[in-house]
Amino acid sequence: MSTPKERVFAPVLREVESGMALPLPDRTRILRELEYDLEELWSRFVDEGIPAEEARRRALDALVPDARSMTELDRLHAPLYRRLTNSFPSGRLRSMERASLGLAVAAVLGVQTATLLRVDLLRDPSPFLWPVLVGGACLLAMVLAKAFQLWIKGDHDQPTRGLGAILVAAGIVLALGFGGTTFDTFRLAGVLEQAPELAEALVPLWLFRSATLLSVAILLALGGGLAWFILSQWVAHVRRAHREVLGLDRPARPKGKHEHV
Repeated sequence: MSTPKERVFAPVLREVESGMALPLPDRTRILRELEYDLEELWSRFVDEGIPAEEARRRALDALVPDARSMTELDRLHAPLYRRLTNSFPSGRLRSMERASLGLAVAAVLGVQTATLLRVDLLRDPSPFLWPVLVGGACLLAMVLAKAFQLWIKGDHDQPTRGLGAILVAAGIVLALGFGGTTFDTFRLAGVLEQAPELAEALVPLWLFRSATLLSVAILLALGGGLAWFILSQWVAHVRRAHREVLGLDRPARPKGKHEHV
């Protein structure tokens, strides 16, 4: 591919890209291949003695797809999910996706509860453990929904939308864990102030509740944070490559000797 100063076909690529409905990685790959082919054909025409501008026009006429070709290109390279659900009405498809997301939340909550029951961590839990579990199930559902949008559905119109909400949800789950532990601690202190003789019975129970609550909250928040990092880094990488092939990212202009910082 030519250097940024020689990207004579970048405007054409941007025009072609505006008519694409493919996922960003596919758009980037197709545009790179198109630019390479355009440059190769243009160079061949120039080597044959054709003027540069005429060679450019001929290369564009030969290789740039028309509207009908673009439609066929989108159809051939559409993600499998789109091809399988193409016959469904859009409203019905959205309802099915939302129902699936609701089932995912219920399934995650059920798995979490069953796991804690198996290891006997719900014997006498903190009342804040249930909000943490519900928050963790919603957090995982948000991650699954975003991963589904990016990697299964191939919908990249707004790839960053929802990423911030995942990070906020992870923070809320963590805050619930620490907030619940703090509340339980103050409540225990109030009880022991009135009846110090109960310390031997209540302190071990408080330790068990607090350790369980904090462990679950931290694990869920860390999982959500890791998922956010992976998704955001993937989106950033894909968008950077896409902007690069369109010639939208330009290197910073070096400062002159007499320019002030």
